[in-house]
Amino acid sequence: MHRAVVRFFPFIISPVLCSLLSVGCSRQASSSVSPPEKSSGTEADLPSATTPAVLPGIVGWETVAPLRHDVAIMESVFWEPADTDSLRELIFTTPQIKGSRVLEIGTGSGLVSLCCLQAGAASVVATDLNPNAVQNVRFNATNFDAKDHLDARLVPRRSPNAWTVIKPEERFDFIISNPPWEDQKPKSVAEFALYDPDFLLLDSLVKGARDRLKPNGRMWLAYGCVTAIRRIENLAKAEQLNCTQLDKRSLDELPEVFLPGMLLELTVGSGSSERQGD
Repeated sequence: MHRAVVRFFPFIISPVLCSLLSVGCSRQASSSVSPPEKSSGTEADLPSATTPAVLPGIVGWETVAPLRHDVAIMESVFWEPADTDSLRELIFTTPQIKGSRVLEIGTGSGLVSLCCLQAGAASVVATDLNPNAVQNVRFNATNFDAKDHLDARLVPRRSPNAWTVIKPEERFDFIISNPPWEDQKPKSVAEFALYDPDFLLLDSLVKGARDRLKPNGRMWLAYGCVTAIRRIENLAKAEQLNCTQLDKRSLDELPEVFLPGMLLELTVGSGSSERQGD
């Protein structure tokens, strides 16, 4: 099954006339979507304004444990939380996240970045090719009262390298990505979340890891494609990086494309590849 079939992109069903007249009509139509009421007494933590200027293009709100607020999802922004179940669990059970500097490549709604911030990360840089995604993660960070700790950056569509908007001197304790898994050419901005033509993003992630990680830093990648994972393992060996599968499943027993994705950890080392034991 192709990832494009099982992964979800929110969209707005607006009147035909509205879509013909103006792209902005969908944003106006979304203004009726308000934050869900909370029974936990956390409403005071949320911004009170719900005008179109504050909530542009929001098509839904999702509850994801253990986040303390619901996550807003904007039009055309990738959303498939099942991709990152194991990754989010790892974030909340890794003590080193607290006080760390994190980079998330391909943030989407900002779900993973929000988990890092709630787990105590000192700062998060979140990047994406989709302008709506950059707006989305900024909005969610504001909802979580964490906007001062988040730096969202838009990656130019014509330069989709993993490090295009990262300054040469920037280094991170954790580099995290749930990137596109399949080697196909995207036909829209939204499809950049699904397809990585010639695995250019994958290659840049692995080849740039050594220069971007702090000493003892870690890169966590979530992939659900056997070909992509094998490629990462081979590249890691060539780059003298340790590559560990943080998963009990065997690639030999999985279909070419599968869900949930497999979590890989890359660290600077001898270049050996390992499988985490039970």
